[in-house]
Amino acid sequence: MFEFRRNLSPLLAARLERVARFAMTGGIGFVVDVGLLSFLTVVFDVNPYVARVFAILVAMTTTWVINRRYTFKVHDRVTETRDVVAEGGRYGLVAVAAALVNYAVYAATLYSLPEYILGTDDLSPPLAAVVGSGVAMFFSYYGYSRFAFRAGAVTATRDPA
Repeated sequence: MFEFRRNLSPLLAARLERVARFAMTGGIGFVVDVGLLSFLTVVFDVNPYVARVFAILVAMTTTWVINRRYTFKVHDRVTETRDVVAEGGRYGLVAVAAALVNYAVYAATLYSLPEYILGTDDLSPPLAAVVGSGVAMFFSYYGYSRFAFRAGAVTATRDPA
């Protein structure tokens, strides 16, 4: 899938591929987040601060499924129900912390963004979401790769044969 693999060491290529997959997953999560945020604020006139909470929760669930199956590829090594629940709990902790960072930056940006720059209130929530999501992306990648989907977090349930 990624052409840079041929010219790099296997370890570096694997890390770059993971970062690229994480960015693609984040892009999907961002589309879900901003799409739902825009839908709720424009179509249903929901308060943008309230709408963002719902949008983040839906995006968080979406990215967990994609990250576990595609980015960090743990679906094949974490199959026991208790291990999946533990992984989901770790993911949830990181996601909530990242969501708090995301929401804080979003709210600060939305509050400080003058309406006259954009000319309309409809663009303010999505633009603020871009800023919040960008900041939270770095925090979440580190947390997911080092804590939520770490290789040592899986309990050995089978004998190596």
